[in-house]
Amino acid sequence: MRKIFAIILILTSSSYCAFSQNFLSLKQASLIHSDSVQYLKITRQKLTHFPKEIFRYKNLVALDLSKNKIKNIPDSISVFDQLEFVNLRKNNFEVFPESLFQLKKIKEIVISSNQIGFIPDAISLCTQLRKLDLYNNPISDLGHGLQDLKNMEELDLRGLMMNAKKQKAISEKLPLVHILFDAPCNCVD
Repeated sequence: MRKIFAIILILTSSSYCAFSQNFLSLKQASLIHSDSVQYLKITRQKLTHFPKEIFRYKNLVALDLSKNKIKNIPDSISVFDQLEFVNLRKNNFEVFPESLFQLKKIKEIVISSNQIGFIPDAISLCTQLRKLDLYNNPISDLGHGLQDLKNMEELDLRGLMMNAKKQKAISEKLPLVHILFDAPCNCVD
């Protein structure tokens, strides 16, 4: 019975960590049929632009472009109509890439450790979004779009300077969302 429970627990996990062994590099992906590539990982390549080679893989479910120097995502990302997970952690984003709002099946966006200052209200277009990782960004304005995300389960706001009053206000606006905060600061709102 314990083995069955453990298997069910693993299968019901909402994190994409379980897919890490399935991620392919561009080199590995180029060796198989492009329609077979679902998980692509291009990290630590010092990329400054979204790689055009990615567009060969129309069936992507998960894309990891973390630890590069990318500043924006092209609108043409909308061709990935199966994309559920995107990791843009540790890049050079100063503005939240609104092109991600075109991804109708997106469930998880990791955009931590960038330089994003605000979250556009149009994030409400990501109706399937369950997890948003904004850790360690200088965000001063979360906007109003997050309140409209009915499937949102987790929001990571650690690394953002907020006093207890602001944290409470955010928690009240998103009562069904598990929000990760650091200890409140003694700063003025």
